[in-house]
Amino acid sequence: MNLDVIFSWSEVTPERVKGRIAVVIDVLRATSVMVTALNNGALKVIPVLTPDEAFEYKKNNGKDILLVGERHADIIEGFDFSNSPLDMSPISVTNQTVVMTTTNGTKAIRAAEEAKELYIASFLNARSTAQILAQQDDVVLIASGSNGSFTMEDTLCMGYITNLLKSELGNALGLTDAALAARQLFINAQQNLLALASQGKHYRLLKSKGLDDDIRYCFSLDSINLVCYRKNGEIVALK
Repeated sequence: MNLDVIFSWSEVTPERVKGRIAVVIDVLRATSVMVTALNNGALKVIPVLTPDEAFEYKKNNGKDILLVGERHADIIEGFDFSNSPLDMSPISVTNQTVVMTTTNGTKAIRAAEEAKELYIASFLNARSTAQILAQQDDVVLIASGSNGSFTMEDTLCMGYITNLLKSELGNALGLTDAALAARQLFINAQQNLLALASQGKHYRLLKSKGLDDDIRYCFSLDSINLVCYRKNGEIVALK
């Protein structure tokens, strides 16, 4: 397998993803929310770029639709929930369609629309995702980043998935320099991921808003055994 990584949605181009297996990662918090919602009974997640798109989808598709999202870590006016995985409880999301827009994560998904296949990953379902990726030939991991820039937590998650694949595939895994760097960052920090991640700007923003429980939850490695992927433009659980 050939494995590359991209450090922000702003660096994604059609040429870098077309015909490849892509994985979008937004640890804090979009992909953590998606994985949690699908694990807790949501039917699907519809990623959109703007609140207006979300409102229009709900208007045209009737009931059993939840609007979930944020701008700069705050809930969007008129939405049902903010971008918190802890809001995605079974009582809230079972048999619901989640329509979602976030500052970074949904942009990364849209940027990767030319990918042959698209998966959604986080620390929560990293191992499950890696097991599927190990069967592929050409993979690119995409960190959502923050406002077009590098983020520590997404890169650590890419490094973790890369390390899992290296353990599984050994010399059969070919890594770009960027993938090597992400893996080494994870290896160096794996005994205390939060210590390094906590120095990052986006982590500090969430902490300043009192979202410590969200943060701890999003760093729960392999707590969910679920693969999430794109099917006809929607994010669904692999059955």
